[in-house]
Amino acid sequence: MMPSQSSRFGGKFKTTQGLTLIELVLSIALLSVLLAAAFGLCNSGIKVYKRCLEELSNMQNARYAVNKLSTSIRQAREVRLISDNKIEIRASDGSKVYYYLEYGILYREKNGGKNPVAELKSLEFSRSIGSDFIKITAKAGEEKYFILETAATPFGYSLID
Repeated sequence: MMPSQSSRFGGKFKTTQGLTLIELVLSIALLSVLLAAAFGLCNSGIKVYKRCLEELSNMQNARYAVNKLSTSIRQAREVRLISDNKIEIRASDGSKVYYYLEYGILYREKNGGKNPVAELKSLEFSRSIGSDFIKITAKAGEEKYFILETAATPFGYSLID
């Protein structure tokens, strides 16, 4: 007696090669659900990465700006506050260096040359009456911003109002 090719009646399940249409549709649906979940995880991971990268960039900009400014002030012979966001530094060789914020960019100007230093949301220089230091406040970022504050005293202790 020859076995039947496909007998699914009467409780006998003998396999034949290939898939039925229902099995194929179910496997494609399951694969689609798994791929959609994997895509969603990858997409959310990319968003978190971009947000963290932006926050890190904001922190680095603020840190670099404050470090550059405080180092320049500490090495200066004289420092003069021109406005809340502009400062004049006279170096030991007599040259003048200006730092100021313009359109969200901190610039360093020396001998007529103007170079960008960092991207900042705001920058403020302040000095209390009678103090021998300059307070620097830098804010970087848009939605989630990063604020850094420090104080620096010039090497020559000469602050001009």
